[in-house]
Amino acid sequence: MTPASTPRAPGDTIAVAGATGGLGAAICEALARGGSPLLLGYHHNAAKAETLRNRLEALGAPVATCPVDLQDAASVDRFLEEASALSGGLCAVVNATGPAIPLRPLTEISAAEFQRILRCDVEGAFNLLTAAGRQLAASGGGSLLQLLTTAVLRTLENDAMSGVPKTAAKGLVRQLARELGPANVRVNGIAPGVIDAGIVHSSFTTDPVAEGVISECLARTPMPRMGKPEEVGALAAFLLSEPASYINGQIIGIDGGYSA
Repeated sequence: MTPASTPRAPGDTIAVAGATGGLGAAICEALARGGSPLLLGYHHNAAKAETLRNRLEALGAPVATCPVDLQDAASVDRFLEEASALSGGLCAVVNATGPAIPLRPLTEISAAEFQRILRCDVEGAFNLLTAAGRQLAASGGGSLLQLLTTAVLRTLENDAMSGVPKTAAKGLVRQLARELGPANVRVNGIAPGVIDAGIVHSSFTTDPVAEGVISECLARTPMPRMGKPEEVGALAAFLLSEPASYINGQIIGIDGGYSA
């Protein structure tokens, strides 16, 4: 499996929402190493997006940046319009966004917290995947990829606000795969376990609750180590490539066997 097999038809550009996060950046790097033109979607941190853009351009990939708020359908439309205007059009969209989540039992989550996270994870995924799906279907096909969590495959204590909203997003992936498949649009999900990136990297030694959740997950994992962000990036690059052209509607766990 190499990033060199990233797609080139019907368009060139891959748009990545949540590009500046730990896993989003790893996915972008894997795609850039394969030469894919990229549009980096970010929510508010333009400086971080520019830093990532410079790093990816040094790998030889054409890269642009664009702010996007997935809870705003008009913002999503602008993001996709910009992607379509780049390097031969749009061939794939990745949703690597995710909000900060409280690590507590579901019975201790407030209604306001629940609604905030649901809006970000579910409404955001709905806005991006449906709009991108319509656009790719109209242009002859392409691929959608949604980042999920291993909690959609096997639950974990105190991790409800990761698993519950992402389970709804998993439903979007599977439904859209069935509806868009006839238009040559593939829709898949990646369900990472404990990956040494993003919130896991920053909270493992600073947040006792997070450390407990992570340690418990690792203790139940046949391969008892954290995954590497580049492993998630390589999987994403493969799923967006021509050799994966018959993979559709699948949720691929990358969790060291936690979900086995």
